[in-house]
Amino acid sequence: MAVTDPFDQELEDIELKLRSAREAARRAGATEKDKADLKLIEQEYLAARRKGRRQSNAEAAAGRTDDKKVLDRKLDEALKSSFPGSDPVSFVQAAPVKEQDRSLPAVKVAEQQHPEKAEAARKTT
Repeated sequence: MAVTDPFDQELEDIELKLRSAREAARRAGATEKDKADLKLIEQEYLAARRKGRRQSNAEAAAGRTDDKKVLDRKLDEALKSSFPGSDPVSFVQAAPVKEQDRSLPAVKVAEQQHPEKAEAARKTT
């Protein structure tokens, strides 16, 4: 199996070292050094796995940050469009039309009135 991600490659290398260290520590003539090396490599392996989880959590948080930026931008646009009115700021975001909903009369009318929006919506789904 070809590993392309550098982190995955590093983890695979540590797993290989761990297997070798376990074999060395299980041998009949294993020394205290072999057993100590096994403990160190186990710790290195656990640290690498934790690092991977932190990275994936950070990537997920970055996605949430992007969602927050989109929400902030929409709220800013809604604020600008409602100013100087006294209405509270809000924005409406239509739910995506599912393929089975395309046969509904309201959806057909909307698609006939704005075919370019309907085409764009189909490309994003």
